[in-house]
Amino acid sequence: MKKLARSLRCRKKLTGFTLIELMIVVAIIGVLASLALPAFRTVLFRSRTAEVSANLSAMFKNAATYYSAERADKGQNASVSTYCTVSDAGPLPPNPQRQKQRLPDSDPQFRALGFSIADYVYYAYGLATETGTGTCGNGANDLTVYTLYANGDLDSDTTTSTFELAVGSDNNNELYHARGMSITQELE
Repeated sequence: MKKLARSLRCRKKLTGFTLIELMIVVAIIGVLASLALPAFRTVLFRSRTAEVSANLSAMFKNAATYYSAERADKGQNASVSTYCTVSDAGPLPPNPQRQKQRLPDSDPQFRALGFSIADYVYYAYGLATETGTGTCGNGANDLTVYTLYANGDLDSDTTTSTFELAVGSDNNNELYHARGMSITQELE
């Protein structure tokens, strides 16, 4: 009889959880979630910023090709121009948002450079010159040929992150870019 009573008590203990045990498990899950969600948000936003490096690099390569190409007017006696820049362009898309958008191909300056992005983007891209206008015959050793930039608002709070890549010309009058980007509020 004692054996039977003891085995019934053991079965009772193994049949379920107490309310306190469940509350402790829920509290532990809540603490883990509160620690994990900000880290997940940071990783998510950081992955979205990865597009900027590739796109600004492509924009630089296209600008360098445009800069070194010879340009000529129509006709036999046409003058040839080199070391040309385009006017300010962008930012496109005009309002960066939380959702990806297509980069419009309507900007004539981007078209002149041959810069386009086939994929949807989180950031708005643009380029700026010191004078705002395109010119030819630019000289060597100019530290301010272009500023290539990307602006984004990954969480739609109107605070934007900005990535800028400075572009200048060297002794041989070839374009080069700074070793790194200037980044303001990377993850907002």
